[in-house]
Amino acid sequence: MRTWLIAVALAFIAVTPVVGVGCGGGDEEGPSATTVPTDRPTLEAMLGSVALTLADLPAGFVLEEPGEVFTDNEEAAETDPEGKQAALARLDGWGRLLGYGATYMTNDPMGTFIRGGTALVTVSLNIFQTSEGAAAGIEWGRGVVDDPGQSVALFPGVISLEGESMSFPSIGDETLAATFTGTLRPEDQELEVDVDFVAHMVAIRRGRGTAHIIVAAIGGATPGQEVEDIIRTLDERLAQALQ
Repeated sequence: MRTWLIAVALAFIAVTPVVGVGCGGGDEEGPSATTVPTDRPTLEAMLGSVALTLADLPAGFVLEEPGEVFTDNEEAAETDPEGKQAALARLDGWGRLLGYGATYMTNDPMGTFIRGGTALVTVSLNIFQTSEGAAAGIEWGRGVVDDPGQSVALFPGVISLEGESMSFPSIGDETLAATFTGTLRPEDQELEVDVDFVAHMVAIRRGRGTAHIIVAAIGGATPGQEVEDIIRTLDERLAQALQ
């Protein structure tokens, strides 16, 4: 059962560099008046101060390997479904400075599958040179949310995907929330089993920073209050980090 969940995680991780810097649409702002650090150690410290901890999640979650990952544009472009050169031009054009990603999974996958519940949380954070660049990234990602049928190819192993916007509190300077239902057919697994899931995706922009989460449930369940709790935590930390 754990291998099925890992396959689900990999499907979402594969698209995180794409969606994590673009999940919504709305106003664009001018550059921040404050000095923007560009050296990697400072940027990593900023993103690390925003990142989730196990205490921020429901009980029973663990950080999946390879753990917390920081990516510059060159590194993020390596796994972009549109190809490295196109992705690198896009990320550089937005002034993306550094990103961060992590995936958390339930430590009881079989029990979660039988009882139904949240099984997976992924988080992606990004810092840009300007608020305008962050807003441009968000605008670009709207297509992934607005037309999931056309985007299913971005998710390895996902054989069907439907999505629609969902009601969600306004958080940060921009907020987008969508719910997805889909079926994953894990590749290269001993058992050929289709896994149904429901995922809530929420993305926010706070100034020149963005935060994007995917919370997925299996076993017939739907993600709950933890989605709002997590994104509010990230928004508060983004505001503090970017002061």
